[in-house]
Amino acid sequence: MENEAPAPATRLTEHSGVAANVVSAVAGLVALVQAIRSDPLWIVLGLVALAALVAYQVWRRRWRTAGLATVALLVLGAAGWGLHQDRRDATPTAATTTPVGTTTTLPAPATTAAATPAGPTGAPSGSTPGRGTGASAAVIFSDVVQLDQKTGVDVDEGRAVKRYAQDATVDLYLDWGYILYSSARHSALYDDTYAGPEEGAAARCATYREARRTSAPHHYVGSGQQFCFTTSNGHPGWLQVVNQAGDGGAVIKLTVWRE
Repeated sequence: MENEAPAPATRLTEHSGVAANVVSAVAGLVALVQAIRSDPLWIVLGLVALAALVAYQVWRRRWRTAGLATVALLVLGAAGWGLHQDRRDATPTAATTTPVGTTTTLPAPATTAAATPAGPTGAPSGSTPGRGTGASAAVIFSDVVQLDQKTGVDVDEGRAVKRYAQDATVDLYLDWGYILYSSARHSALYDDTYAGPEEGAAARCATYREARRTSAPHHYVGSGQQFCFTTSNGHPGWLQVVNQAGDGGAVIKLTVWRE
């Protein structure tokens, strides 16, 4: 007797099982990438989701899918532990990081220029602590701005002007997926997340540039992260991501100095 071909119902069941395995693996990979790139809460949620997936697959006796989910669970747990260690040991000054969601009040620009001799750039020679490296760094712009997805901002003229294309005048541009780009002319973001609060940021940013510290033209940004950058006109700037907002947007505290 010749071998009979598998019944259509059997083939459909096999295909469904393969499709479920693929979907489960992809979901685990997406959860892992998102967890590493985002806040620690995502790591916890990812672990819970993967643990539930493992339990479900074991209950359905899908051992191969359960094994893949278990591996993803272990990898995500190891990644979360490593990320926690990096954040805890990044720098001794991490305890002074500005709390997420708070607004730091900037010291007002010096108004005693008549009583204090002016330096070569016209700024008062008596510098505010933590601003600039030798002479006072005059503030061009200091405020909180909200960037929506696919939106940029130009602050070189002392006010926030929204831009909707990455042209030569854009100082910061928020792309899809919370990817923040620095200006096209300078293309450098220096991570300042654990270096300290806004007071002292001007001196830190100057140090990063002078030491040619490793930077990136763009970076994934989440709540609490801080970066130094250079505007399209060459002014040094500092930013702190206060919070993610709307559909792919972010609220950013932004300060730019005239060097």
